[in-house]
Amino acid sequence: MALYIISNRLPLKVSKTDNEYVYERSEGGLATGLSSIQNFAEKKWIGWPGIFSDNEEEKEEIRAGLLSENFHPVFLSEDQIRDYYEGYSNSMIWPLCHYFYTYIQYETKFWKSYQYVNQLFCDEAVKILKPGDMVWIQDYQLMLLPALLRERIEGISIGYFHHIPFPSYELFRVLPERAEILKGLLGADLIGFHTHDYMRHFISAAYRVLGLDSDLDEIHYNDRVIHVDAFPMGINYDLHHDAILDKTVQKMANQFRQNFGNHKLALSVDRLDYSKGILHRLKGFSLFLERHPEYRGKVSLVMVVVPSRDKVDRYADLKTKIDEMIGAVNGTYSSLDWRPIYYFYHGFPFEELMALYHIANFALVTPLRDGMNLVAKEYVAVKRDNPGVLILSEMAGVAAELKEALIINPNDVEEIEAALLEAMLMPEPEQKKRMLKMQKTVSKQSVNKWASDFVTELNEIKMKNFLLQNKKIDIKSLKQIIEQYKRAKKRLLILDYDGTLVPIMKLPELAIPEDQLMQTLKALAADKRNSVVISSGRDADFLDKWFGELGLNLAAEHGAFYKAHGKWIENSATTFPEDDELSNIMQQIVDKTPGSRLEIKKTSMVWHYRNCDKWLADLREKQLIHALMMPCARLNLQIMRGTKVIEVKTVGFNKGTEAVRLMETDDYDFVMAMGDDITDEDMFHVLPAEAVTIKVGSISDYARFSMPQHDTINFLNSLM
Repeated sequence: MALYIISNRLPLKVSKTDNEYVYERSEGGLATGLSSIQNFAEKKWIGWPGIFSDNEEEKEEIRAGLLSENFHPVFLSEDQIRDYYEGYSNSMIWPLCHYFYTYIQYETKFWKSYQYVNQLFCDEAVKILKPGDMVWIQDYQLMLLPALLRERIEGISIGYFHHIPFPSYELFRVLPERAEILKGLLGADLIGFHTHDYMRHFISAAYRVLGLDSDLDEIHYNDRVIHVDAFPMGINYDLHHDAILDKTVQKMANQFRQNFGNHKLALSVDRLDYSKGILHRLKGFSLFLERHPEYRGKVSLVMVVVPSRDKVDRYADLKTKIDEMIGAVNGTYSSLDWRPIYYFYHGFPFEELMALYHIANFALVTPLRDGMNLVAKEYVAVKRDNPGVLILSEMAGVAAELKEALIINPNDVEEIEAALLEAMLMPEPEQKKRMLKMQKTVSKQSVNKWASDFVTELNEIKMKNFLLQNKKIDIKSLKQIIEQYKRAKKRLLILDYDGTLVPIMKLPELAIPEDQLMQTLKALAADKRNSVVISSGRDADFLDKWFGELGLNLAAEHGAFYKAHGKWIENSATTFPEDDELSNIMQQIVDKTPGSRLEIKKTSMVWHYRNCDKWLADLREKQLIHALMMPCARLNLQIMRGTKVIEVKTVGFNKGTEAVRLMETDDYDFVMAMGDDITDEDMFHVLPAEAVTIKVGSISDYARFSMPQHDTINFLNSLM
C-alpha cells in the first residue's frame, strides 16, 4: 500500500539554468510531518513543480528528474495559474474563508479553470493509483478532487486537510458553487481542520446546503461514512527548541542584539496578506508609544514581512500603506539612538529567524483570521528557558491551544496597546511560567503527531467503510437470503414502518403507504409459512386504518400494544400519566420551536422536530432532555431519542421486548427484521445471530446487513 500526497505545489521548485534543470527542495512543516509517517511501502507526492513548459520533451525530462524523489508533476500553464490559482483559489476562496467578503473577485472563467485543473490533478493521479492505496489531499486549491477520484478509482482511501479557516455558513452560502464544493469534499473518507470551530462550520454547511445530517463527527453520504475532525497542526518541536544550541545561530543572535541595541524587542513575522492584521498591529504599537511616552527608547518593533503576490493591486496597496505607516511612526518618534520600528521586507533563512525568535522579548502574532499560525508555536519552542511573552490573536487557530498567551481581539488596536503594556510590566517568573506551559503543549502537538493522527484516523474510517460495504446486500448475499427464505417452513418477518416501508416525511401524516407496498405486504401475508409483523412507533389507530385488513400482525407504540389474530392486546398495564409539569415542558418546547409538533399517544408523548432548523432543533433537544429528567424520574418514565423525535414513554417495553415476545410465539426457522431508526437497534440486538437483520439507510453495529431505503420494496418482492 502506498501513500500519495496531493497538493497544489510539490515540496520543491524546478528551474532551468544554463540548459540544465535545478531541483530546489523546500522542506516546510508539511513535508517534515509527512516524511515521519511510517507503515507505507512507498510515499509519493503529486503537484505542480513550479515551472511552465509547453514542450513535451522538456516535460518528460522533468518527470524523469522528479521520479527518483517519488514526485509526480502536474504541468500547468500560465493561464491556469492565473485563473485557477490566483483567480478562483486566491481571489474567491481565500478572502471568503478569511472573512474578507468584500475582497472577493468573481469571474465565471475562474470557476471553469478551477474545475479543469482539479480534473488535471485527477487524471494524473489515476495513472499511478491502485486499489488499496491511500490519498491525502492538501488544502483549498483541490476541494473538488476527492469526489473526482472517488468516481474514477474503487478501493482507495481518501483524506483531505483544509489548512485555512472554514467560514461560518452565513458567509459560505455566498459562494455560488457552494454545493459543488461540498460534494467535492465529501468524496473523502476523512475531512480534517485545524480547530473544532472550522469543523463545526463545515458540518453546518453540509446540513444547510445539502440537507445532510451528522451523527457527532460522522456524515452518512452515498452509502459511506465520512469522518470530520480537528487536527491542530504542529511544528518540528525539537528542531526549533534546540536551534539556539547551534553556534551559528548563537553568533547571529549576538549580532542582532548588537545591531538593535539593549532595549526590549517585539517581533512580528508575516507573509504580506490583508488577513494578517499588519496595519492594525502598527496602529496598536503607535498608540502604545503615544499613550506611554515613558517606554519610548525602551522597546522597538522588529517587523518581518515576507513578499507575496505584491504584483496584485490589493497586495501592492497594502504594502504601500505599511510602508507609509512605518515611515510615519519612525518619523514621529525616532531619536538619534533609537528607532521604533525595524522593517524587513524579505524572508529570513532558518538560522536568522531562530536568532530573532531567541532575542525577542515579545512576539506579536495578531492576524485578523488565520487557520493555525505556526509562527506562534515556533516562537514558544525557541525560547527554551528564557522569558518571553506571546501576544496572540483570538482569531488564529493556535489560540485554542496556547491559552497562556495574552489573547487579544486583533481588530481592537486598544487591546493591542494594552497587551503591549501588560507584556512590558509582566515579571520574568510569570513569563517563564506561562512559556513553560505553552512549551509542553507545543511539544506534544508536533507536526509528526499531526500527520500520524490524521493517517491513523483515516485508516480507522477506511476499516469502518470496508465493514459498511461488506454489510451491503449485494447479489451474493441476496441469493443466500433468498435461499434461506425459500427453505424455511416457518418465517417471522418484522418490518418497521417510517423510513423502512415508506420514506421519512417532514410531516408524519404525509407518510402513507402506496399501492405497490400494499400489494407486496398482501402477497407476503398470503403465504401461510409467513408471520408478517409491522412493528412501529405509530399508534394502533393508524396501523389499523392502513393494514388492518391485510391479515398482518401489528405492534404499535414500540410494542406497548400488539395485534394478533385480529385482536389488539395491551402489552403493558401502565398508561401514560397526566401531569401538568410534564405537559407544560413539552408544550413550551413546541411553542419555542417553529416547525415542531407534539403527538400524544396512549403510552407516550412525542416531540417531532424533523421540520425544524437544525441548529435550533439541536439546542431545543438538549434543553428538553435536561428539563425532562426530574419529572421523568418522579413519574418513572423513559426518555427515548429517535430519528428527529424525543419520546417520553412508560417503561417496560420497546421494539426489542416485542421481538422477544414474537420469537416465543412459535418455532421459527427464518427470522428477518428491517428498520432504519435508533429504536430498531433494540430489535436487532436481541434477535439471534443467525437472524437476517437489516438496517435501512445506514449502517448498524447490531444489524448484519444494510441497504438503501428505496430498495426495501424490491428486496421484499425478490423473496417471493
